[in-house]
Amino acid sequence: ITGMEFLWIAGGTFQMDCGKSDTERGDDERPAHRVTVDGFWMGKYEVTNAQYRKFKRDHDSKDYEGRSLNGDDQPAVYVSWDDADAFAEWLTNQHNGKYTFRLPTEAEWEYAARAGTTTSRYWGDDPDDACAYANVHDQTSKRVNKLDWTEHKCDDQYAVTAPVGQFRPNKFGLDDMLGNVWEWCQDIYVSDAYAQHQPRNPLVSSGGSYRVLRGGSWFHPPGDVRSAVRDNSARSDRDFLIGLRLLRTK
Repeated sequence: ITGMEFLWIAGGTFQMDCGKSDTERGDDERPAHRVTVDGFWMGKYEVTNAQYRKFKRDHDSKDYEGRSLNGDDQPAVYVSWDDADAFAEWLTNQHNGKYTFRLPTEAEWEYAARAGTTTSRYWGDDPDDACAYANVHDQTSKRVNKLDWTEHKCDDQYAVTAPVGQFRPNKFGLDDMLGNVWEWCQDIYVSDAYAQHQPRNPLVSSGGSYRVLRGGSWFHPPGDVRSAVRDNSARSDRDFLIGLRLLRTK
């Protein structure tokens, strides 16, 4: 229907949060705890403008300071949580029950992003190695966009969102799990989610109205582009940094 590619991610057990070795971790990333997730199919890439327009023909990802975010292969942005949920429901209906599509849970997302690693990023602990693996706030972004916060000390050559799949994938074969755009998750955001998690397939479905975002973006400093970083936004919010990636079940 969309040309979206999904990769099988075998289930397993992992530790959410890097623990004390990650000196940049936030209070809402604690306590470190073991979680088991069942296997699932994960979108290899973030949903692109071309794919999202199969659902919403007139979708506009706009631009940032005159630099287009609207290319067919750039990730769709200005997509709210409600929009993302509706897209997943539409895609499910197109397949007449053969597949179900949805947003990943926060635990599924982090398991997929880490791909078996225990470092702060799936390429290691050094943020300045990012540019081989992710579109981040780098020297190009600093120079072109005149942003005054700390950049990654490398150059990925993109000033705004990059077309998906331009960087090395993680060990599961997934691209852009960090950087490029924030990705919506199913979970309701609460700061003490980790203290509430069940040991298997946890999902926070009450306690607030905001939804979880994961992965950081091209716009953010190094501390916000880590496998454990949690952010949140109102489910109706749309902006130039928020996109999505879908999960498929049989």
